[in-house]
Amino acid sequence: MTRLPDPVEVPCPLCGCTQAHTLYWTTDYLFGISDHRFGVKRCDDCGAGYLSPRPTVESIADYYPEAFYWSWEGADGKLDWPTIVTKRMPQLRAKARWLDGIPPGRLLDIGAQKGEFLWFMQQKGWTVEGVELDQKVPNPAHLPIRYGDFLAMEFGDRRYDAITFWAVLEHVYEPHRFFAKAATLLQPGGHLIALVTNLNSIQARYYQADDFPRHLTLFTRSAIRRLCSTEGLTLDRLVTDQKIFAGTLNGGLLYMAKRALGYAAPEALAEWKQLDDPDLFWCKWRGTASVWVRMASHLDRLLTQPVELLLDRLGCGFILTFSARRDAKKD
Repeated sequence: MTRLPDPVEVPCPLCGCTQAHTLYWTTDYLFGISDHRFGVKRCDDCGAGYLSPRPTVESIADYYPEAFYWSWEGADGKLDWPTIVTKRMPQLRAKARWLDGIPPGRLLDIGAQKGEFLWFMQQKGWTVEGVELDQKVPNPAHLPIRYGDFLAMEFGDRRYDAITFWAVLEHVYEPHRFFAKAATLLQPGGHLIALVTNLNSIQARYYQADDFPRHLTLFTRSAIRRLCSTEGLTLDRLVTDQKIFAGTLNGGLLYMAKRALGYAAPEALAEWKQLDDPDLFWCKWRGTASVWVRMASHLDRLLTQPVELLLDRLGCGFILTFSARRDAKKD
């Protein structure tokens, strides 16, 4: 396990308030890059959640191994471009629906990863550009992606009809500055569309569904409204659903059963979050195949699905997506 600098305490990354209370402690269950513990706090002012202590700016790149960029595809980095976009197609269509009704124009996708969404929207007639924060991410289709710090990039007089952040704002150190800069890059009448995670969900609060420590900020509906208002944007739509990324309750009942029958919370979470052996959590009891665990897994899926649908309808699901618009009358 890599020895990295100790995590650092920070104020709320959305509003700067130094008053907060700790909800729970967590660690890097997914990749095990370090054994550091990180605090998940709720800001006493804006109500958003954030990681503090969190990794230093200098060490955060170490928490993004190459496997992170291929974990969604379930591959080791050897997929060709047609296979990548085929696997992503349902998600790409779901993302594109957020731009329905907007005439094709200039699109900036921040956190473009391998360029899948840029490619898809280019096929729909959009003029596309991307920003990817990590230079290690491959660009198999050779799309127009700039690499580096978005906050340091110069855009001159270019303005965009749509700017998208798909699961990006929770990863960056200064999300309020990212949001503010994106707002200034919109054409009058342009749209900013973002997907984040929702602190006010069962998954975030009780099952640590966020990818810590890569998720640094946990949003809420009220925090998003405040951001939009501060930057002069009109919030048009804000929903929770699982059409783009999964944020299911599935696993929660099994997690509680394992806890009740002797697992410590870190032990159960470590089984649940790891990627190497999917059966470890869903079908095994401390590494040994178990019929009752498998049966509990099936029951879990059966019971949680209707609850997930209800929570999403109530706006309390884990995946929170919103669209905001710049006033068309502004210069």
